[in-house]
Amino acid sequence: MGFVANGNNTPSQVIIKSDPFYPDVVLDHIREVVRIDGAVTDARLQQVIIEEVIDVNRLLKSLKDQAAQLSDLSTTQINDQPETDYLYLSAVANGVAAKVNENYRNYDSSNSGAKKAEQAECTVDDYRRNKQWAIQQLLGENHTVVELI
Repeated sequence: MGFVANGNNTPSQVIIKSDPFYPDVVLDHIREVVRIDGAVTDARLQQVIIEEVIDVNRLLKSLKDQAAQLSDLSTTQINDQPETDYLYLSAVANGVAAKVNENYRNYDSSNSGAKKAEQAECTVDDYRRNKQWAIQQLLGENHTVVELI
């Protein structure tokens, strides 16, 4: 019988700040949005979020020439927030979810963990796709994928 730590999470109050152009990322928000339980420590989750913030910022670097802040590029508001902030946080959250799910076997190496990891493989691709779509929307690109036969 295996043991999987998935205890209740206490709020961490961790905020990841990067370039002032981009919105801050709240660790607890990412944990809640992509349903990451206590098996992933705050320190590990913070590391993964930082890696994704670096990657997403790199991919969106060209936008910095167009405005002082990402939110300045917004054309609409959702719940009183610029849609660009939602798309940025979606890109980061989906990248985090892909990495955490990809490493699921590290958190539960029992038979049930291996089975869940196999089931999660399709969601890893989904998370990566959603990250890419959010980035493409921010860059004003289409979601077209062309495969050569």
